[in-house]
Amino acid sequence: MTVTLPAAVDNLLGRRTQDPGRLDMLARYCVEAFEREGLAGVRGGKADEAGIRGLGRQKDWDLAYMLAGKPRLLVSLKSILKNLAGTIPNRLDDLMGEAANVQQLSPELVIGYVVVVDEAEDMMRRGGGTWTDHFESNLRKIAIRRAPLWNQGLIESAWLIRIDSRRPAGQRIAAADQAEANGATFFRALLDELYLREPTIRPEAVAPGR
Repeated sequence: MTVTLPAAVDNLLGRRTQDPGRLDMLARYCVEAFEREGLAGVRGGKADEAGIRGLGRQKDWDLAYMLAGKPRLLVSLKSILKNLAGTIPNRLDDLMGEAANVQQLSPELVIGYVVVVDEAEDMMRRGGGTWTDHFESNLRKIAIRRAPLWNQGLIESAWLIRIDSRRPAGQRIAAADQAEANGATFFRALLDELYLREPTIRPEAVAPGR
């Protein structure tokens, strides 16, 4: 059965914080989204994480596409469901560090980031705006990695999914249609970059800059 984004969110919220597989259904959703866009063979979920060697250490990535035994596309999945003010400031640094770690050995890697944020726990910042808005704005600033700007620590695309855990099951995604559209843009942006770097795997039916 095809995984929907609302079902993936409900599954996440129904699991304990310490559950290592709490993002498995979201991983399956992403794998299926890549398949719909023409890329089969993406690994995902806790049982199929890929250990990718970086300059400093090896890290397990939530989603990975391998070609000839080498990683070509990686996606990190995260959720921020509590203590947004205390968690968000560190997440951007963590992401940039994880990206730079693998990019130093494989600068051609395409990297994406998906994060689910619960706006029920959001609050205003002293500088204005909410913590979620602040985080999304900063993600946009680093999701700009395109040739020739291949700076380490930048990534190719990011998708922030806003939810409200106070809502009924199946209705927890804020602005659901826009969230789905943002997701489609996210997957296509990653694949556009992947096909530029690995043109031999581009599906024949997909034209450049579709």
